[in-house]
Amino acid sequence: MGEAKDIDDSLDFLRYFEKYAENPDLATIIRERLSSDKKSLDLLGCQLSEEDFRTFAGFNPIKSLSSLTLDQTGLNPGGLQSLSACDCFCNLENLSLANNNLDDEALFFFSKCQALSRLKTLNLSSNEIGSLGAKVLSLTKGMGHLEQLNFSYNRLEPLGIKSLADSELGRQLTHINLRDTGVDDEGLRFLAQSPPLENIVHIDLSDNSLTGEGMEALARSRVFPNLKVLILNNNHLGDDGVYAMAESPMFEKLETLVMHNNGLTTDSAISFSKSKTITRLRMLDLNNNDLRAEGVAALAASTNMKSVENLDLGENKIGQEGAKALAQSPHCTGLKTLRLNNNSISDPGASALACSTTLTQLESLYLENENWIHAQGTKAIAESKNLVSLRRLVLALNAIGDEGAAYLANSQQLCGLHFLNVAGNKLSPKGEDALQKSTALVNLQVLEIV
Repeated sequence: MGEAKDIDDSLDFLRYFEKYAENPDLATIIRERLSSDKKSLDLLGCQLSEEDFRTFAGFNPIKSLSSLTLDQTGLNPGGLQSLSACDCFCNLENLSLANNNLDDEALFFFSKCQALSRLKTLNLSSNEIGSLGAKVLSLTKGMGHLEQLNFSYNRLEPLGIKSLADSELGRQLTHINLRDTGVDDEGLRFLAQSPPLENIVHIDLSDNSLTGEGMEALARSRVFPNLKVLILNNNHLGDDGVYAMAESPMFEKLETLVMHNNGLTTDSAISFSKSKTITRLRMLDLNNNDLRAEGVAALAASTNMKSVENLDLGENKIGQEGAKALAQSPHCTGLKTLRLNNNSISDPGASALACSTTLTQLESLYLENENWIHAQGTKAIAESKNLVSLRRLVLALNAIGDEGAAYLANSQQLCGLHFLNVAGNKLSPKGEDALQKSTALVNLQVLEIV
């Protein structure tokens, strides 16, 4: 009976699109991209015309979808108007419209849709939506279950942010992505003046030219009382911004903090280490800053590290002394993932990590690129009795040589490894062969040597 129904479904597709579609391939595309349970359709990268979308909107089985992806399909205001005018969204819980040609006018059409009551996630990333579009969406009725909104890579600017923050829609959201939306410090000040967005637990404010001044305004507010995940990559927060965060009670529930490339120095690390509010972090990512060994030592000595499981200190000029501080820390016992790429930790730093009696829970260790680890440091890792929990080890772009490769290939301590990357170490065929034919790395599933 199941086979007969599949045949009927296929005939339905063919008959409908033969009758209504200008694009004869549309039926085939949809059949190929439709999930087996007919609840999910992913059309990522399929270039469709306005006429295709009009045809698509009228196809009855589409109404049963709970998830629809139309990313990078060429969707424009006219196409979205056709989709919004019918009830093809009536059962949707997840809708993704990223990387298209949608503008403020498109959101006006979308706001008139009467079939959005079940929608939980909406992805509008990488379109041409401005502050007016954000305001239109903020006033849209009938999206009472929307929880996650991705507005990244649009030009909302401060006024658009204000519209969202002051709306009923903003107050019901749990996750919002505002990456590269032109928020800037003025937008943060608008947020700071908004009613508490009590349901927001996850926000991405990366790439918004934010400075310490804006963060100070936000930190003095209680607009995000339940925030757990804060992503602030590629801004200009500096040490002043971090100090404001570290002193603010608004961030006391934070579990994930990501701050790539924010001009942070040793002082920022000290602020985090002394914070009486940011004490629950499980993930701390400070990649590509300037913490130095002194900053890492401050973090390593802080009880605020006791809950951290994922720590990224790559590109921070920590050197071997920074690696030693982490290795000797009594508060880093819960670490499962440690990333120290581009830090010149050298063989003594690698050896310190290998000898650590506190990093015994590590499952992933990233030491790639400009760490100048040679055979001696590799030997220490390979023979470590403390790193036996490692499942992923990345030593790419170092100088381990064939000797280092042999230590890894013969390691009895690293038998639990699932992933090993030693690419860019100028191994000869002898070194490569040793790793490829290793009888010690019995659980290895992925080996990257080129």
